[in-house]
Amino acid sequence: MTDMPDTSRAVTIEQRRLKQADLVVTGFSIQEAYWGYRIIPEGAPPLRLVAMQAAAMLGGAALIAGSVALMFMSRSTDFMFMVPAILLLMALGTSLMWFASRGTMINIEVDAMAGEVREVVRNRTGGLSVISRYGFDCVGSVFIQRPAAGPATLMLRYRNTARTLAVASGPEADLARLRDRMGRDLIVKREAV
Repeated sequence: MTDMPDTSRAVTIEQRRLKQADLVVTGFSIQEAYWGYRIIPEGAPPLRLVAMQAAAMLGGAALIAGSVALMFMSRSTDFMFMVPAILLLMALGTSLMWFASRGTMINIEVDAMAGEVREVVRNRTGGLSVISRYGFDCVGSVFIQRPAAGPATLMLRYRNTARTLAVASGPEADLARLRDRMGRDLIVKREAV
């Protein structure tokens, strides 16, 4: 009469794996940090950007090689007239190679300690380049944009203008949870300031 049925054997391993797979967020991942969280897009980078970076790497290497060739091939009397061209080629080549070494995916960071939303690109060496910063007081709204074709996108509106920032794309249920979390974070911090 006081004996409880043992149901631990009734649940199989396949059922437990299925429940864990339902919790996986697709399209983006959220990485927690002590200062807030980072929203990282998942998937392959745009092919157009990868092709542009490969072309920039080749072009930058060619410009630097050309500047070195100009430096060593010019005669000593003509060298002073070639210095501006050499420096220009070096600067263009260096800037193209810098662009080629940047990362391909833009991450969004919500920094609750500093009260700002940042667009960040992680370069190939691991360093971060901040593209833009928005204070919590500059964010007008957080909404889900539903296009006719393709996945839904979570957007931030800058004040009450038409300027928007794409945060993440994916299933609408996952975006709704992220929208609610970002809305709470932005509103709480805005009222505290």
